[in-house]
Amino acid sequence: MFKNYLKIARRNLWRNKTFSAINIFGLAIGIAACFFVFQYVYFESNYDRFNTNVSNIYRVPISYSGSMANVPTTAANHPAVGPAMKADFPEVLDYVRVVSVSLFMNASTMSYEALNAEPKTFNESKIFLADASFFKVFSYPLVLGDRNTCLTEANSIAISASEAKKYFGTTNPVGKILKMNGRMPMKVTAVFDDIPENSHIKFDMLISFATVGPNWGNDNWTWPEFYNYVVLAPGTDVKKLEAKFPAFINKYLGAKMKELNFGCAFHLQPISDIHLKSNYLKEAEANGSEKEIYFLAIIGVFILFIAWINYINLSTAKSMERAKEVGLRKVVGAEKEQLVVQFLLESFLVNGLALLLATVIIFSFVPFFNTFIGKEISTGFFTTGLGTQAIFWVSVLGVFIFGALLVGLYPAFALSSFMPAAVLKGSLIKSSKGISLRRVLVSFQFALSIILISATLIVFKQFNYMRNGNLGYKKDQVLIVKTPAIADSTISSRYNYFKSELKKTPSVLGATTTSDIPGNMIRYRNSVRRASQDQQHNFTTYLMEIDENFIPAYKIELLAGKNFVSTDSSSLNNTSNNKIIINEEVVKALGYHSAEEAINQDVLFRLGQADVPCKIIGVMKNFHQRSLKEKYDPILCYYPSYSDWKYISVNLNVSNASKTIADIGESYKSAFPGNPYEYFFLDDYFNQQYQADNRLGNVFGLFAVLAIIVASMGLLGLSSFVIKLRTKEIGIRKVLGASVSGLLLLVSRDFVKLVGFAAVIAIPVIYFAAKDWLTNYAFHVGLGWAIFIIPPVLLLTITLLTICLQSLKTALMNPVKSLRSE
Repeated sequence: MFKNYLKIARRNLWRNKTFSAINIFGLAIGIAACFFVFQYVYFESNYDRFNTNVSNIYRVPISYSGSMANVPTTAANHPAVGPAMKADFPEVLDYVRVVSVSLFMNASTMSYEALNAEPKTFNESKIFLADASFFKVFSYPLVLGDRNTCLTEANSIAISASEAKKYFGTTNPVGKILKMNGRMPMKVTAVFDDIPENSHIKFDMLISFATVGPNWGNDNWTWPEFYNYVVLAPGTDVKKLEAKFPAFINKYLGAKMKELNFGCAFHLQPISDIHLKSNYLKEAEANGSEKEIYFLAIIGVFILFIAWINYINLSTAKSMERAKEVGLRKVVGAEKEQLVVQFLLESFLVNGLALLLATVIIFSFVPFFNTFIGKEISTGFFTTGLGTQAIFWVSVLGVFIFGALLVGLYPAFALSSFMPAAVLKGSLIKSSKGISLRRVLVSFQFALSIILISATLIVFKQFNYMRNGNLGYKKDQVLIVKTPAIADSTISSRYNYFKSELKKTPSVLGATTTSDIPGNMIRYRNSVRRASQDQQHNFTTYLMEIDENFIPAYKIELLAGKNFVSTDSSSLNNTSNNKIIINEEVVKALGYHSAEEAINQDVLFRLGQADVPCKIIGVMKNFHQRSLKEKYDPILCYYPSYSDWKYISVNLNVSNASKTIADIGESYKSAFPGNPYEYFFLDDYFNQQYQADNRLGNVFGLFAVLAIIVASMGLLGLSSFVIKLRTKEIGIRKVLGASVSGLLLLVSRDFVKLVGFAAVIAIPVIYFAAKDWLTNYAFHVGLGWAIFIIPPVLLLTITLLTICLQSLKTALMNPVKSLRSE
């Protein structure tokens, strides 16, 4: 019996090739798209879960109130937090502190000098200091070395496998000496595997914390720039432990908080929450968004449902053609249960073929998908990834069975319920049975499609605005050169020589040296207040070191006062000759009503433990130091008398960029021998902040297009059947004088109504969802009428084109052919 069912199912699928192809390909695309979505969601949701003790590792961020209320919650904290927590709380079993070496030095260069070989020297940007407990707390695999002792001694360094190959080739690097910035020897004590993509912090080298001093930082409560991680005892009640923090904070920071009129609070943040649930100041890298990941997961489910809806619509529509088959089989004695089994078997067969085709699509497009989103999310799928999870395979089986039943049950019961007498008389063809359900399902598809088109437009409009909006300074054609890490007492004269050489380069329009550049958070910050006020009025601002060329080179608007001149340089000492330039945010925070009012006013800037008197000589217009997700940063600039720069910004005429860059490189090597010449363009660097947003936009756009394609495939099949059903009607109308345009309007009228109905449903959803999403950005686009008009119009255009292409052939057919009896 089963063999007979299978044979009938196979013959039916083969007889209706177009119908079968649309169903199988639609379902296959839906399943493949759903897989890729959930593979991405799984990857994003499993950051840091490779750590064996992940459930007990917490980061300790800090939030502020009072005079520091303008400072957002910060991922970093004081270096003394970890040691103090371990000493004061029995629940804390261990701790580790991690901090970038860029906090201590402007540039980092590593060199290796092998015997009778040219030294290998590279600039390194991902070097961190870490406590000896680092590899005990975290489970990053070591290739060589002892994870318990490799970071115990001063001047010890652990490096990644890629770095080991870069400096040492195939030689065992353990015991070898790397020289940092040409003067600091670092002994390689361990080699670790390259950091996995799903780690919230990426590093190439780790230097032992003991290098800066045996107990350095254990009592430092004035430098909240260090990532502190603690390991809690299993079963610890986190809420109860956090309830002890106010007394703990008061013990160590109470006097300082009272003196400076600020408050702070510590939190325990699970490291598994950092990537998706954390958007704090000073994050180690750009994080994802839990809300957006959930939204993507919904899109994946939507695509699959759209494919299932296609199957139901086409199956119920095709039921009219199979009505006589059912009627005849019932007449010769077929039971309803047998017919249900027959049609369910066809559904399982279609879903099975779709699953096989989806598997082929997945394996074929995995490399392209990884490249498209910029992450190797499929690496280790069967070893450490989604493929190792039993729930995944159970879900695959569940989706297959549920899908087959969902799309098979209604058509099976609808077909098996046909009355033989009505079928054989032909009256069933004229009935409206199933039409209402198809209209509801098609309307649902259209509403989803409109929502997805609108969401795609909003996402790309916002991201385009962030990449191309007015930032308040010149971003394009600016070459950033990293300053030398290997320096001596002649460094100031070398900078002057390099600048003079730049002026001789025809394509160089100007250059400036700074401590920071747009595109990242300024490293240093402290408080400022009016000279006439006490410390209760301190306001936290960022401190940026610039020269007299910064404002003209970046074309920043000076609202009031004047720019620096070469004689304005100072060392921010306790004299009253320190001149500063501030932006509008600082003007507002200091209580001045205008930029002009702030000029020549005396303020006190907090540097270390001292108040430094400064005079405001200029006010800059606000500019976007960081991405447009963030509010304007309050920025205070001064002109240092020392040459402790980090970047050299060069304005270029890029008519011959490659030659100009090469010429600058020659001048750089001449001015700073022994230092590698490293550069990048500012616009590329600034846009790196949007990597996570770009990935989201790419993924979102891709799956929105796939959803629309799947819906269009269903529309193609359904419209084809509807037109076939109305062939005789069209022939009669044509005989009676109907025009081709009138016939096309007749056929498409019902679908136009469904698009309009879907738009009415979708537009409120779009409005509220878009408004909620845009609140994540301090600067964002408006919704505008286009977001609500373009998607329905685009969908209507696609619908009309699909239907008209299908119906045009029938409308142009000779009526004799369509009216000829069987």
